[in-house]
Amino acid sequence: MFDDNKVKEHKRRNQAMFNSIARRYDLLNHLLSGGTDLYWRRRALAMVRHPHPRRILDLATGTADFALAARRLEPKRIVGVDVAVEMLRLGFDKVRGGEVALLGGDAERLPFRDECFDLVMGAFGVRNFGHIPTGLVEAFRVLRPGGELLVLDFSEPTAPLFKPIYRFYFERVLPLVGGMISGDRQAYAYLPRSVDGFPQGQAFVKLVEEAGFAEAKGTELTLGICSVYQGRKPGDVVD
Repeated sequence: MFDDNKVKEHKRRNQAMFNSIARRYDLLNHLLSGGTDLYWRRRALAMVRHPHPRRILDLATGTADFALAARRLEPKRIVGVDVAVEMLRLGFDKVRGGEVALLGGDAERLPFRDECFDLVMGAFGVRNFGHIPTGLVEAFRVLRPGGELLVLDFSEPTAPLFKPIYRFYFERVLPLVGGMISGDRQAYAYLPRSVDGFPQGQAFVKLVEEAGFAEAKGTELTLGICSVYQGRKPGDVVD
């Protein structure tokens, strides 16, 4: 069981935090990762098994970077959902006139009917859910039979020699630089804490399986700094 009040408070704090750093969010993502975040998104999308999913849902879409990158899959429609209004406001400027639709909404209570998407994905946002298992069950609900789940998020590096360098950068450099540029050091101090508290590797794969997905697996990227998690809703794909 989980504490509903704690979940609600966690969501409220995260919503306020991401609204506060929205204006500098994209700049800091690219700067602090050396542009590697762009590669990670492309690499994750290249792992999608269905060649052209028709309808895509991007959870915790933020400023819509992942949703926009998904256009390479040539879908008919991409929908991005996020609770942070200021992040969405910046996303609207990017997608104006395009095939990507953005709307305010909670990934753990999606405003969609059952079985209406072919791909549900999320980049660097799932770990911020109030209750991750609930979000995964919702993703399963809105996926059509044969549809795919794709989650990209930070993880703890597995290379022993690299791990101390990663910890120093993540815990010391990133909060300092991120705080100076964004004006909110606490937001960037939260990042390493959120990664530490995020179920990684087989622990996350197990959550995907418990939500009902088949063929669940995790793939490490860049020495394990990032991981891609995948699952498929049982059933045949209907075009």
